[in-house]
Amino acid sequence: MLRASSLLPSACEKSVSYSPPDPGAFIDRVAADPCCAAITAEEGIDEALESRAPVLFILRGNGLALAHLVRRIHAADKLVAVHVDLVGGLHADRASVDWLARAGVDAVISSHGQLMAAIRHGGMTAIHRLLLARRSHLDTAVAAIGRSAPNIIEILPGVILPSVAAMMPRFDVPVLAGGFVRTPDDVQAILAAGALGVTTSTRALWGTSSG
Repeated sequence: MLRASSLLPSACEKSVSYSPPDPGAFIDRVAADPCCAAITAEEGIDEALESRAPVLFILRGNGLALAHLVRRIHAADKLVAVHVDLVGGLHADRASVDWLARAGVDAVISSHGQLMAAIRHGGMTAIHRLLLARRSHLDTAVAAIGRSAPNIIEILPGVILPSVAAMMPRFDVPVLAGGFVRTPDDVQAILAAGALGVTTSTRALWGTSSG
């Protein structure tokens, strides 16, 4: 596996002067149009850039292509979040977080709570992803979030949020829902359950820029 330290420094130097929005502004962008586009670094980028989606969540792909994609996304007046655990060439560590900050990324997603402080220190919005595969995960969520202090929580699979919302603790930060969000009814149910927004790879939900 490539590590962040092995990526070419010149790949992100052009974005050094970029300042990401503060978490409040990032949250406002999602709230204004809550269907965010979940893509890979190689697939879905063109349609996502032409869509109404305010934020592009890059969940997989080649990390070497990120700096160029970040510039394209910002040129389209959109924000970008990157899943540091999953993108090839990166690793769930502080070095990769620092590299993403230099590349101009607006937010970083990770299931590793210990990275949230580094993400915030880098000036980016920290998104802690929680997988709720069984009931016991709900019991540990409060402690995990209390330690990591993220700006946003992302719940997976998002489609279950309406069913488990009554059992969930009241978090002090906004909640996103991602995973198996496929229809407008799914989106409406998730938002009605109190979510800030959804992340989805279903392109029909992204809307169009003129829509």
